[in-house]
Amino acid sequence: MTDEPRGEPIQAGEPAPPFELPAVTASGEQETVCMPGAAEAGPVLLIFYQDDGMPICTRELTAIALDHALLEGAGVRVFGINTNGLGSHRKFQERDHFPFPLISDFHGEAVKAYGFWDAEERKSRRALVLVAEGGIVKHVVPHFNPGNVNGKVEIFAALGLA
Repeated sequence: MTDEPRGEPIQAGEPAPPFELPAVTASGEQETVCMPGAAEAGPVLLIFYQDDGMPICTRELTAIALDHALLEGAGVRVFGINTNGLGSHRKFQERDHFPFPLISDFHGEAVKAYGFWDAEERKSRRALVLVAEGGIVKHVVPHFNPGNVNGKVEIFAALGLA
């Protein structure tokens, strides 16, 4: 991966940029998440968010967690991703119990490659990226606002669930 951030958010139809990063599961265990390997068995929803524990970020992840059973039933694997470290993710999981792993992109390599790097804040912007089985981006919600249900509706429509 490059250290240079992508200028624009990734678009549907593009290959998902590869990464291999650590994550903290709902039970607090550590695992490694590889992309596009994670999409070999079915679609993947990546939730890009700014910071662990911040109110809007908590609402963003909770908005997806509320529909996790529906997504899981449709064969979708869900992951949160930001630049916080594993210790921060572990505390966030202990506090909020998200039913999906939180990926630590500590150096921002994946965030930059997907086009969600906020250079001024030096962290991720909020977004949803649906990667289809096989590793091709199927849908992008580049400015996901958890208070606006349209972003979730777009993802469900792209999955054929709406």
